[in-house]
Amino acid sequence: MPDSQDSDVLIVGAGPAALFAIFQLGLYGLRCHVIDGLDRAGGQCVVLYPDKPIYDVPGFPEINGSELIERLLRQAAPFEPLFTFGCAVVDLTSDAGGEWLARLDDGSQARGDYVVLASGLGLFNLPPDGSAADADLGAGPISDWPLERSRGAIVVDPGTFETSRPGLFAIGDACDYPGKVKLILSAFHEAALATQEIRRRAAGGKKSPVEYTTASRRIRESLGRT
Repeated sequence: MPDSQDSDVLIVGAGPAALFAIFQLGLYGLRCHVIDGLDRAGGQCVVLYPDKPIYDVPGFPEINGSELIERLLRQAAPFEPLFTFGCAVVDLTSDAGGEWLARLDDGSQARGDYVVLASGLGLFNLPPDGSAADADLGAGPISDWPLERSRGAIVVDPGTFETSRPGLFAIGDACDYPGKVKLILSAFHEAALATQEIRRRAAGGKKSPVEYTTASRRIRESLGRT
């Protein structure tokens, strides 16, 4: 990949929370760059339980991890996210203007106006010439970043899912707050609320109405539904 790629939102991790965040952010015209250490999207779903039935995803009496990821990717596809696989984010810095710079372990860089940490329980490490099925889970570089933590996760404001650093958000298993429940459906809720805060800021803090997929012609057109 080039030395630096720009996007509206950098997302660290490519599990269910990250993939739904792509969709939610895309509804408001925000393009995402997703970075993950695995060789494909899916996180825990493709490593730990690709064929295991999941019974508590709303609307699906039963769905396995691989199928859930396939559907989330299909849902996000209209917004043309950029994916970088096989790389870990080793450092994040922000400049005076609030833009974020992510430094990757392959020496490349990525920039974004906001960052969403959807890094799950840690970093899955790929063995040489291995695939996602052979990955092992480690703490990863994020564990050393100077962020407020609780119960092994990053503390966030439960109204916005912003961390102790402005412009840096965390969702899914990566975050903690009072009443946190570690379920996939909770991660979807967290992605939606983080999106609302990011889109407000992207609009310069101006009041802008929430748009609904059932009523917004603009959104239907962006999804290829006219």
